[in-house]
Amino acid sequence: MPRALCLGALLLAAACGQGGAGPSAPAAVHASAPAATGGPDLAAWQRKGATEAPPPSVGAASLGGVQVVNQTGGAVSDADATRWALAYVRANAYEFWAWNHLQDGFLQSAQLSPVPERVFAYDLSAIRDARAAGVRLEVTRLVLRRLVLRAVPASLRSEIQRQVFVYAPYAFYLDQIGPSELDWIDARGVRTSRARRDAGVGAPELVGGQLATDPLMGDIWVVDSDFDCTSPNVRQAFGSLCSQ
Repeated sequence: MPRALCLGALLLAAACGQGGAGPSAPAAVHASAPAATGGPDLAAWQRKGATEAPPPSVGAASLGGVQVVNQTGGAVSDADATRWALAYVRANAYEFWAWNHLQDGFLQSAQLSPVPERVFAYDLSAIRDARAAGVRLEVTRLVLRRLVLRAVPASLRSEIQRQVFVYAPYAFYLDQIGPSELDWIDARGVRTSRARRDAGVGAPELVGGQLATDPLMGDIWVVDSDFDCTSPNVRQAFGSLCSQ
């Protein structure tokens, strides 16, 4: 997307993106759960670049009230579309955990994306800025309403690669709205808002990727590209893929 407008993909979206105030109700359908929910294996998380283990609740993702819409014309089954959507929600939860816990090493090494420096550029910058300022971050994500699975034509490969992303044949259109906020909190507990999106303000994204099953995290949606559908240039390039 380029994680743009100083809001980030996931910050002011449902998570580029990409944790925070995501869905909370239990889902009826679940993808493969993380293997390590019985107790944190710190060494395993350290191998992924983390300095601490996330709580099991991060991987226990659910769709809650998020609607999954399959617009692939039968190329992907509804069951698989739902599994992929849940994998996206889980990966997004790990991203937001990393963001809120200053785990930039995890974002770079956990294989949540083949191009993490590009996909998580805003996250990484926000973490580094907060660390340099000696504050902690508190990031709440946008409210995710729908995950719409769409096929990405191969004709768009060059445009996606031109943006230093990786082409994937499928992408989720994220129908998401504010509120969302990124705050700095200093040692005295003083909170400073660094970026925010007001309630009801839309922040749609187009997140290309693919399903992967990680031994530690479970099913995750590996993000190959992330585009900001509020950008006129993106809407022109991607047309109906970036529309409601």
